[in-house]
Amino acid sequence: MTAEQKPRVLYVDDLPLNLKLFEATFRNDYDITITDVPGDVMRLIEEKEIQVVVSDQRMPDMNGTDLLERIAEVHPDIRRFLLTAFTDTETVIEAVNKGRIHGYIKKPLQADEIRSSIAASLEVYHLRNRNRIMMKELEKANAALLNLDGLKSEIINSISKEISSPLNRIMGTLHLLKTKIEGDELTEVVNLLDRSVFKLEQFSLLAKQISLLKSPGFELKKNNVSLKQVVQFGVIETAEELSEQQIRMERILDGDDLDVQGDSGLLVSCLVALVRYAYEHTEEGGTVTVSATRTGNELLCQVSDQGANYQQEDFALLENRFSRKEESLNMDLGIGLALSRMIMESHGGFLTFRKGENDTGCFQMHFPPETLDD
Repeated sequence: MTAEQKPRVLYVDDLPLNLKLFEATFRNDYDITITDVPGDVMRLIEEKEIQVVVSDQRMPDMNGTDLLERIAEVHPDIRRFLLTAFTDTETVIEAVNKGRIHGYIKKPLQADEIRSSIAASLEVYHLRNRNRIMMKELEKANAALLNLDGLKSEIINSISKEISSPLNRIMGTLHLLKTKIEGDELTEVVNLLDRSVFKLEQFSLLAKQISLLKSPGFELKKNNVSLKQVVQFGVIETAEELSEQQIRMERILDGDDLDVQGDSGLLVSCLVALVRYAYEHTEEGGTVTVSATRTGNELLCQVSDQGANYQQEDFALLENRFSRKEESLNMDLGIGLALSRMIMESHGGFLTFRKGENDTGCFQMHFPPETLDD
């Protein structure tokens, strides 16, 4: 592990011997910075991009509690640990209330205990950073959507509705991070955040692609695209989601001549959205089938589910929404399906839905002859 990959830990103690001992004990675990001058800490934090501060309590110029309080005010995300030989209740309470510490370490040092405490605390640190970055990207995407001429209000409303649920879950979970989290509770929080962030990332990408397609003057740049490769990329992108649901994907590719003229990235997004809809209608242990066939000049790509979670009225609604007679863009069935239709129409094709045997569902991507590679 390189120094750049190691967590960056700052240890503050007025005794040089303790500094050298800490550095020698943990130099293989962390990128260590040491100082016996509390007044240098804020500068070192800025220069070294410190992630964890461990401070001794009893120091002549400034005690550890006051130092950690100062750090908390300026850098609240830095993980803060107090080291002291004194175990009186008042010291601990003061450190929690003023320094808002994340851990309390007793002398003499127990290396494994410190490693475990820092590792658990850093998970929360990285989660907060990841969430902050994601929220900034989401804000940028939303700002771009709101300022984009030609983007219909129903699209913005649909995006807003679909991101509200995972966003609320993230904010609620972040509230829990303000208290002490450890063990199984931390694992549950991590998993919840990961799922919510993943869903938000999906909608952020969909929003950007809709922005592109709805931009005034947008013109599709066509290249030779292998539909086999589109299917392969779609499988890769949804593999983890399908695995979590214990759903298998079956590919049926009829022949080698399955090339179209279009945008590979947009076609992959179209297919992925249809696969995600299909696995929502496929029970655990079932199969989602993706097939591509060519008949004469016509190329057809199909995504079939196994008919779970449908009401009979759903089939009529889907067939009507995704028929060639339907001209309006409806968002009530989800932004993913709306984007898929927009992508196919931008390629000069169209998207349809049909009810299969045993009440299964099947979306069909129709490519017109003029988009096919000669």
